[in-house]
Amino acid sequence: MSSPRKLTILYGSQSGTAQDLAEQIWRDSKLYHLRGSVAAMDEYDIGQLIEERFVVLVCSTYGQGEEPDNMKRFWRFLLRKSLPLDSLRGMWFGVLGLGDSRYPKFNYVAKRLHKRLIQLGGQAMLPVGLCDEQHDLGYGAVFMPWINDFWKRLEELSPIPDGLKKLDESPREYRWTVRRSEEPVEEQEEVDMYADVKVDNVFVSEVEENRRTTPEDHFQDVRLITFPRRDANWTAGDVVYVRPHNSPEDVDRLFELFEEHGLNLHKDTVITVEAIDSELPVPPILSKPLPLGRLATQYWDLTAIPRARAFAVLARTCPNELEREKLLEFASYEGQEELYSYANRPRRTILEVLRDFPHACDSLTLAALFELFQPIKPRAFSIASAAASGKLRILVAVIEYRTKLKEPRRGLCSNWLKRLEVGTKLRMWTRKGTFQLPKDVTTPIVMVGPGTGLAPFRAVLEERELSVDATGPLVLFFGCRNAHSDFHCEEDLRRMERSGLLTLFCAFSRDQEDKVYVQHLIRKQGDLLKKLLVERNGVFLLSGSSKNMPEAVCEALGEALGDSAYVEEMKKSERYQEETWQ
Repeated sequence: MSSPRKLTILYGSQSGTAQDLAEQIWRDSKLYHLRGSVAAMDEYDIGQLIEERFVVLVCSTYGQGEEPDNMKRFWRFLLRKSLPLDSLRGMWFGVLGLGDSRYPKFNYVAKRLHKRLIQLGGQAMLPVGLCDEQHDLGYGAVFMPWINDFWKRLEELSPIPDGLKKLDESPREYRWTVRRSEEPVEEQEEVDMYADVKVDNVFVSEVEENRRTTPEDHFQDVRLITFPRRDANWTAGDVVYVRPHNSPEDVDRLFELFEEHGLNLHKDTVITVEAIDSELPVPPILSKPLPLGRLATQYWDLTAIPRARAFAVLARTCPNELEREKLLEFASYEGQEELYSYANRPRRTILEVLRDFPHACDSLTLAALFELFQPIKPRAFSIASAAASGKLRILVAVIEYRTKLKEPRRGLCSNWLKRLEVGTKLRMWTRKGTFQLPKDVTTPIVMVGPGTGLAPFRAVLEERELSVDATGPLVLFFGCRNAHSDFHCEEDLRRMERSGLLTLFCAFSRDQEDKVYVQHLIRKQGDLLKKLLVERNGVFLLSGSSKNMPEAVCEALGEALGDSAYVEEMKKSERYQEETWQ
C-alpha cells in the first residue's frame, strides 16, 4: 500500500519572514496534489514527527545563533539524548534557513537542525538551503532555486498519481476566505490588535520624553526616547521590540486608491477572515470582525517592498494583457533581476506598485489584500540604558533618504517613533541581543560605536556607573560628523570620562579638512589595545552601520595589534563581536 502524498511544513520565525516562505511552500504544494498543514514548530504535535514521510522545515537565525521563540520547545525536544538514533528513519526532509552573512553564526540554526535530523535517522532530500538577507535579490536568490530542486526531488520519491498532472495555478492561491461583516466592532482607533497576543517579557509603558538630539538644521533627526521601566528587566546588550503603525498619510493613500478603483472599501468597512480548512488556520488576531482602517493602520505593512508573490497575486485577476505579462515576469524566477531593478533598488513600496498597475487594482478582492500586504513586523532596538536607572531608553536615527523615485523613502518604525507624543502607551518586549558581555566585570571591554551604534554601549557604561562593584577598563571609540551637531549623549560620556570610568576617543569626521573616522583612531592606539586585548584577554565590541565601517575597523584593529590572525582568533572565541545593521 502506498503512503498518502502528504507534506508537512513547519517554521521557526522571529519576525514573520520564515512563516511567509513556509506558507508559500504550502501554497505551491497544492500544484503537486499534496495535502498537509503548515504550522509553527512549537504549535505542531512533535510526537507525530516519527509518522511523517515528507517534511519541510523553514527557520531563521537571530542574535548569536539563537533559534526563534516559536521553535524553542521543538528544538529542545530534538536535542534529548534519550531519543533513539533511528527515530526518524522513515522521514525525508528539507531544511531552508534564513540568515544574514554579516554575522559569524550565519544560518546557524538551520545548519544545526539539518545535522540533528540526520543524526536521528532522517534522510535529507537536498542540501540545506542558506538564504542570505545580504544578497541583492534577498532571500529569493537561494529560495527559488532551492524550492525548485525540492519539488523535483519530491516528484522522484513520490510521483504525482496516474491521471493527474502538475497544475498551472495553485487551487489555494488565497489562504483564507474574507467576507464583509455586519457585526458591530469597537470603534476606537487606538484599540491594539495585538493586546491579547502572548509574548515573553512583554510590558506596557508610555513615552516619557521624545527628544531630538541633533540640531533642527542637521541632515538627520536622531531621537533619544525615554520610557519608565515599569516591570521590565534587562541587562546591557539586550534589545527591546516594538511594533510600529503605518502613517496616517499612507493609510489615507490606500483608501484613496480603493476609491479611485471603485472597490467600495472604506476605513469603517468591517470584514471577517475565515479558514478554508484545517491546513492553514486563521491567526488569533484576525479571528474576530475587524474594520479595514484598523488593519491598514496596525497589520498591513504599506511601506513594504513587495516580493515576487505579490506580483503573482496581482496577475491572477488582471484583465489587461500588457500589465499581466509584466506582473508574471516579475513573479517568475527568470524575472528576479528585473524585479530587483524595479522594486528593490529604488525601494518601491507596495502602495506605489499598486499605482503602477491600475488595471490589476480594478479587480482586487478582500482575500487578495491579505496576500499582497505583508504583516507589519516588530522592530528591535538596542536598549541604551541600565535597568537600575529606572528608565528604558532607545537611540533612534529617523530614516529618510532619496532614490530615483519622486517621494523620499521613509523608515516605517523610526518615523512612527518620531511622531509619538509624551504619554502615548506602547506594548514592548525585551530579548537578549547579539552581544554577550563577559561575566567577569574586571575584564576589559573595548567598544566601537559610531553614530547610533553608541546605544548598547551607553547601557554598558550606565550599568557599570550605577554598580557598586569594581570594574575593569572601559574604552569607547565614538564617531560622528561634528562635535556640535551629532555627538549623542555627550553629557553622559564626558561625565563618565571625568570620573575615570571611561577612556573616550572621539572621531569627528567633518571637523577638519581630512576626514577622521574611528578606524583612524584605533590604528593610533596600538599600545593600549595590545595591553587590554592581548595581555588582559579583553573583549572587543562593535556596533553600527554594516556598510563599510565593520571591515575598516577589523582591518585597523589587526594593524594596531600587529597581528590580523589574532583578530580572527578573537572572532572564533567570541571576544570580537559585531552588531550591525543596514
